[in-house]
Amino acid sequence: MKKIGVFVGSLRKGSYSKKLAKALVSLLPSNIEAEFLDTGVLPLFNDDLDPNGVPEWNHFRHQLDELDGLLIVTPEYNRSIPGALKNAMDIVSRPINHFGGRVALVVSDSIGNAGGYGANHHLRQTFTTLDIIPVQRPEVYIAHTDQLFDENDMIKNEATIGFLQSAIDAFTKLLYLTSLSKSVGEFLDDSTDPLPLTLGDGHYYHKNTDGKVTAEIKFNFDTPETVTITSTTVDPELQGKGIAKQLVLKVVAMAKAYQLKIIPECSYAKSFFETHKEYQTLVR
Repeated sequence: MKKIGVFVGSLRKGSYSKKLAKALVSLLPSNIEAEFLDTGVLPLFNDDLDPNGVPEWNHFRHQLDELDGLLIVTPEYNRSIPGALKNAMDIVSRPINHFGGRVALVVSDSIGNAGGYGANHHLRQTFTTLDIIPVQRPEVYIAHTDQLFDENDMIKNEATIGFLQSAIDAFTKLLYLTSLSKSVGEFLDDSTDPLPLTLGDGHYYHKNTDGKVTAEIKFNFDTPETVTITSTTVDPELQGKGIAKQLVLKVVAMAKAYQLKIIPECSYAKSFFETHKEYQTLVR
């Protein structure tokens, strides 16, 4: 299990960057846990206050020490990164660098055409000093974010979802390649889900080479605060490989990202949450 920290450059409650970050988290494989980090609570960095430090700074540094990687989603402010994000990076780099050796995926966005290109590259410039390992390809610049989301803050365009999934896949591979795996076998066993899944409108699914859907979990949004799992199906030849669990964990990750409660209607989902008590706080 890997753990990543999610940095959102904008502090605005309904920011497009925050919506985009939630969408990206919902695309992570089930063996990566994401924690959103609040940069807005951090007082401005001042060297005079170290080495004794400030409680908020010390807590934030401790959070970084527990992470394997970083997902940074930011808008562009005046051809650069927002001040709150830069402040957080300054705090975590002093008096010792808590970023060192961590992998990062940078995603920039804007309501215009450029997709936050300037912010993306200014941020990457800091990575050399901070010893952060960036995902080089694909480069992710998301334009016209004011047209990207539906009423549930889900991305409307499947091509965009596919592109973002490719970025998450590259991030996942780099995250595991740079980890201290004991062997290539351990890397292959741990870094991938049992089955590649695609996020579509109201479902995660897998198609075989013939185009047939062989594994699928369906969900809907009955209220703004809930996601209802209506069915979980896996073809007989794929059963016994942990795929049904993988499907449910996809919805669990999405619920966490969007701060939703889960209503398990189908029999498998009900059984899953009855067995896995650690997820009971997510169930309504």
